[in-house]
Amino acid sequence: MADIDKAIGERIRHIRKSKRIGQIELSKLSGVAQGGISDIELGKREAYPSTLERLATALDVPTTAFFEGEGTPPIPPRPRTPLTDEPEAGFDRRFGETDADSAEGLQDRIGAEFDALRQHAKDLKAAGVGDDDFKVRQARARLAAAKRRTLAATSRATDLALNAEFGRDKPIYDTVAAYVGQAEEIDADHGAEEARSQAHPEAG
Repeated sequence: MADIDKAIGERIRHIRKSKRIGQIELSKLSGVAQGGISDIELGKREAYPSTLERLATALDVPTTAFFEGEGTPPIPPRPRTPLTDEPEAGFDRRFGETDADSAEGLQDRIGAEFDALRQHAKDLKAAGVGDDDFKVRQARARLAAAKRRTLAATSRATDLALNAEFGRDKPIYDTVAAYVGQAEEIDADHGAEEARSQAHPEAG
């Protein structure tokens, strides 16, 4: 038991330091006493499942990360995606205020977030995080949201550019839903695409 506890403690310490979080800060984030964290990391006390769950949540990793060997790829940190995480109403206000130039800029920024989230999902899989893990489910939901907003931003930017440069009279909409439908429709499309990519991994 002592060897197992020490290995878990060393893994917690490694993850904590890789995220540049001190023991005091981790204590505040997790609600686990700083002295308890120190004892766990040094293998001086047993880490109970409930404690591991609190530490994992605070460190933004699955609890399985505490049981992985040195050869296992580290759990990748979640990318910053402020446009994806913005509430729908707030993003729609931003979206609806864009002109031809700023719409293209928004398209680039949300598209970059989509690419980062797609890579994050791949990295989670490479790190051995299971499909049913909360982190994977969360990553899929954020990826679907980013895809939806990227498609809408691309459509609006294209239509605005056609109107400005070629005198077209394309209708311009001010909400994401007007371009790509409700979120449930995109989620369904994303699920089908994911199933296809798993069936044909070489296409990913």
